[in-house]
Amino acid sequence: MKQMTLREVETSKDISYSKSVLNRLMYLLSRSSVLPILIPLWILFAFLAPSFATLRNARTMLAATAVAAVAAIGETLILITGGIDLSVATVVACSAVLASKVMEAESNTLIGLMVALGIGLGFGLINGFTVAKLGLTPFVLTLGTNLIARGIAFSVSKGYAIRAPLALRQFGRMNWLGLPIIVVITLIMLVIFELLLSKTTWGRYVYFLGANKEAARYVGINYGLVGASVYIIAGVLCGLAGYLSVISLGAAIPGVGDTILLTIIGGVILGGTSLFGGVGSVWRTALGVLLLATLTNGLNLLGFGFYDQLIAQGIVIVLGTGLALRFR
Repeated sequence: MKQMTLREVETSKDISYSKSVLNRLMYLLSRSSVLPILIPLWILFAFLAPSFATLRNARTMLAATAVAAVAAIGETLILITGGIDLSVATVVACSAVLASKVMEAESNTLIGLMVALGIGLGFGLINGFTVAKLGLTPFVLTLGTNLIARGIAFSVSKGYAIRAPLALRQFGRMNWLGLPIIVVITLIMLVIFELLLSKTTWGRYVYFLGANKEAARYVGINYGLVGASVYIIAGVLCGLAGYLSVISLGAAIPGVGDTILLTIIGGVILGGTSLFGGVGSVWRTALGVLLLATLTNGLNLLGFGFYDQLIAQGIVIVLGTGLALRFR
């Protein structure tokens, strides 16, 4: 038998590695219900609106996606456990308004960040321990906290936008490796939580809890602790999303939650996360959010009105949900 040279062995290893990477990529593509819609949509918009396929527009679209994507990570965690949080979007708005109000008085962006995260943490603690310890229905509870957060945001701001400090607006215009800084932060969050879900014991418990609560209790998983943790983490992520919205827009807008609620919930559902728990992925949620942002961006460039966009988004959500059931 002919003995392989060192160079031939190394070449063989390179080919095997390339095949494994390609196989992994093909597996990920096959598990996504979003890409069969997203890729043709990119091609269509690039053909119909030449300005769509530009680097500037891509940056704009990604920046518009970032805030909703961060909040959608938290919603994904909650839905995987079989819960739901209707307050995510208004907690984003509330965190943004209160952080900006403090920064307006103190001119300190770091304090503003701490306030935004603290507000999100506060709502997360209320939602988490009330659901996990008192057994309240998540739908009813978070509907209540949704109204509370919305009321606080509009009460504090009096319905007006609160301008961000100059230093924060300048920070928002920064790029890193050609990407807006808030997009980079969002990508970091996506990587962190994808790894937490797929590589840690806590992540396995989150999936197990959503798949079968009774079995999870039987094997000794602390339902209260794990169940509360996802709401707490989601609250902190909403606080971060609120701060990112201030960076992105240059101001805190009390109604920002109304504009991103559809993108958050729709993105999670389009990403294939089950409303019944046990199934979901952070990276697929990000693709779902990107799909809705792409649709909005492309239709804007083509001159479609707001209500026409709602019809198109509804059609895509219905179609994407059907595909999600097929690919699950």
